[in-house]
Amino acid sequence: MGLRERVEQARRAHPFFRLGVPIFCAVYLVAVKAVGGLGPEHIALVVIVLGFAFWSDRSRKLARIAYAFLLWALVYDSMRWYADYIRSPVIHLREPYSFDLRFFGIHTPRGDLTPNEYLQIHTSKVLDLLCGLAYTPFFFIGESVVLALYLFFKGQTRLAERFAWVFVWSNFIGFSLYYIYPAAPPWYVAAHGFVADLSVHASPAGALRFDKLVGLPIMQGFYGKSADVFGAIPSLHVVYPMLALIYGFRLPRFRIVAVAYFVLVCFSAVYLDHHYLIDLFVGWVDALLVMAVFRMLFGPVETAAETSPQPEPDRVPA
Repeated sequence: MGLRERVEQARRAHPFFRLGVPIFCAVYLVAVKAVGGLGPEHIALVVIVLGFAFWSDRSRKLARIAYAFLLWALVYDSMRWYADYIRSPVIHLREPYSFDLRFFGIHTPRGDLTPNEYLQIHTSKVLDLLCGLAYTPFFFIGESVVLALYLFFKGQTRLAERFAWVFVWSNFIGFSLYYIYPAAPPWYVAAHGFVADLSVHASPAGALRFDKLVGLPIMQGFYGKSADVFGAIPSLHVVYPMLALIYGFRLPRFRIVAVAYFVLVCFSAVYLDHHYLIDLFVGWVDALLVMAVFRMLFGPVETAAETSPQPEPDRVPA
């Protein structure tokens, strides 16, 4: 496709792409610059957004999915600028711990321990490696992005769009709960007790063991820069593989891997001392509720196989 044809397609594109997207990008850059946080990653994000809007008709169709994930990245990145201003002043430190201890406490010679506390004294290098890999952003975000793209290019566009936007809104609900009900993760309680200290920086917690194994500061570089120390409920880490499992369940080979990965991420969240079990449960409810709302508002999603016309019995080829 030549440049002239691309320009003509862009001229015929919906005003959202021709006008809305460029205006949004300009406002975004000005806003980020105003708060003093403009960096190369923000410029790269804008270039990608504009690329989807102007490259071709095909890219604009793909943008319906890509923009969901890019919006998620934008909002997550922006949280560090306003988190302290909108967070509830009441930090919940004891309640999540007490819930896990009461309902899932493990009896040991040292006394009753939460699953987190028990696992921190029963670590292994094999589990450190497996759980660390499962907990890297490359995998728990990559799985969702790859699945959405696979569904799109296989012609199941509606399913891909539904998955992508349920993913985003599950995150937005989760982010909101971080500020409505700020809760301390288990690593914080282990290190600082039941006293709220807003000056404490985020920590990779047990994921540091993975960094030591591979000799790279992967977890420190990501979890050490987390937007909110007290954003533990819900666990969005378990939301991602859960949604991928549900929306990709019709893919037989993917289903097997997705089930195993979902279970591993759930275990890793506790083993790496990032989440209590209650955090996982709330994450599951978050995902299921958003799915239910989308279904009520927009109806069920039919796959291409379901919508394709079936041959009449008397016309089936021999």
